[in-house]
Amino acid sequence: MSIINMTKKDFDAVPRLDTYTDWKKLAPNGHLEFRSFVIIPVENEYGTIDLHDSGWGCMEFCLIDRNNNPIGKVGGGSDVVNLDGIGGYGGNRLSFTEIPHTVPVHGWSIDLLPCGYLNVWTKRTLYIKDGIICSNFEVFSEDKYEG
Repeated sequence: MSIINMTKKDFDAVPRLDTYTDWKKLAPNGHLEFRSFVIIPVENEYGTIDLHDSGWGCMEFCLIDRNNNPIGKVGGGSDVVNLDGIGGYGGNRLSFTEIPHTVPVHGWSIDLLPCGYLNVWTKRTLYIKDGIICSNFEVFSEDKYEG
């Protein structure tokens, strides 16, 4: 089902990806690739937003394929989204010996879905590099444009 037609209840039914034990199967090249992701606030049993130790609300993320269909959900304990990683320097941040003066522009966009959730995307393939998603959800955009 396309995310444009999904309700919050439909998103609740999307299965969680076990990125911890199934990482090699989900990400054979070391990256779990997807087209966009939907930000879903995590609610507790009382129907209010579950808070992280930082005091900010927790989020989980529904990864979306090229046809706007859900792949599965990840996260749940994240209180921040880092677009192009911490600092926004992209997937090679740790290889820099100094902070670069320029980084590739990826043109991040956010759509509000009819159900009220946010869909985040670029015109490039998105990926995560690590199956262990904690407080920071680091999501990266490929540098290659897909027109």
